[in-house]
Amino acid sequence: METELKFEVDLAGAEAIGRRLGLDSRGKTRSLRSVYFDTPEAALHAKGLVLRVRDSGKKRVQTVKKALSLAISRGEWETEVAGPAPDLKAAAKTPLSALLGGAKSGSLRPAFETRVDRTTRDIAVDGAMVEVALDRGVIAADGIDAPILELELELKAGKSRALFTLARELAQVAPLNLSFASKAARGYALLEGEPLAPVRAADPALARDATAGEAFKAVAGVGLAQIADNARVLRHVRRIEALHQLRVGARRLRSALSLFKPMLADGRLDAIKAELKWLTREFDDARNLDVFIRDSFRPAARRHPHWPGLAAFGHDLIGVQTKGYDRAMEAIGSERFRGLMLETAAWIDTGPWTSSDDPVLAAMRERPVKTVAAEILEERRRKIAKKGRKLAELEPRPRHKLRINTKKLRYACGFFGGLYSGKPAKRLKVYEDLMGDLQDGLGAAVDISAAESLIARLAIEHGTPELALATGLVGGERQAGAATTLKAAEKAFRRFKKAKPFW
Repeated sequence: METELKFEVDLAGAEAIGRRLGLDSRGKTRSLRSVYFDTPEAALHAKGLVLRVRDSGKKRVQTVKKALSLAISRGEWETEVAGPAPDLKAAAKTPLSALLGGAKSGSLRPAFETRVDRTTRDIAVDGAMVEVALDRGVIAADGIDAPILELELELKAGKSRALFTLARELAQVAPLNLSFASKAARGYALLEGEPLAPVRAADPALARDATAGEAFKAVAGVGLAQIADNARVLRHVRRIEALHQLRVGARRLRSALSLFKPMLADGRLDAIKAELKWLTREFDDARNLDVFIRDSFRPAARRHPHWPGLAAFGHDLIGVQTKGYDRAMEAIGSERFRGLMLETAAWIDTGPWTSSDDPVLAAMRERPVKTVAAEILEERRRKIAKKGRKLAELEPRPRHKLRINTKKLRYACGFFGGLYSGKPAKRLKVYEDLMGDLQDGLGAAVDISAAESLIARLAIEHGTPELALATGLVGGERQAGAATTLKAAEKAFRRFKKAKPFW
């Protein structure tokens, strides 16, 4: 198993780290060419497998990798091979063999390659041995190149907390942006023509015999990875969907903290939650403006293109939206964000909750995940059933809380979905669809309330008679849909109450 931390660094940061660790004087530099292989249908990529053959000039090594439950860990199988093509016999005891069956190497083809100069040095840290690797080079696919400038810390011996100890030390030397985007993932994105594509949520593949502690690490790890991957996109280009998906990752991670809360009481939980709330707030203005422009302003502008003040209102909206994005970009470029990412990763993997000798907490960590999942799902179902009984009479704030509870249950369905098969899996699909309908209905109602607040704010900040007419038009049309939206939410809630649980 490979356990590592990876960071994106800039040129100045790479040079500063090189000086701090003596990489130029005491490190070893090799030129590496790695060719990644897959079937014409990209079957390996679809199953989360990576197959590469790396040529260092002295030997060729075939590597099979598979993502594990932890975002910082991967299954890895290496074999020295004679030629540049894959040797499937050498991969007989890896997950690749089960996927390809009796297929021959000819069923595989080169997909893309990386060419890097890698400088390495082994560093002793806290009784462990960590290999530091600084990679400079390119990923090449279909004649298109993308640069690589990465710092990798790989655990060679000892406990993984040493990785975080060294990372904290290096973070004082240069900005380190935690990254979960593997070279393989970047290569496939380049191959698909989307090198900076927003990264959507992925549910973990939980083993049915996993413990609650292992399940939390898996769930929290993929949430943190979604935040990091979309922050990487946003550092290069402002994309609405990347901003949205970063917020989704933060919400999913916060939901995981809430769902597993009794097991995580170690004194660090509240600080982690507070920092995640800060991050979400920094993105709220940009996301609310995106939703308002898409769902409120543009529909009204299409229907009433000549309405007085509407063009000026649109101009003001773009200005406010730009400020919202400026705020979000400032957040992910800050030392606070980099610290949040590193410390949250450290807490998930090595925090006090993972090793507490409190007998109650220790027992919670070791409980079967399927037992814990059923309890979590049932508790969340009851909360929604209770709070939604008088949905039509709820004020905006309680309705918003109901929406949050609905999101948590929907996320939980995804987190634990892989534990169920057969009829329960079919009921799970129905349940997820119901959760989506209820969440959408409640979300639209909440968005209408947010739109009203936004319009009131803009009217105060940019008040003119024409703007008043424009904001009145947009706000009135949005509010007109409130009754329909609420009825849809009520209908979804009634269906939800009748649905048979899958757990």
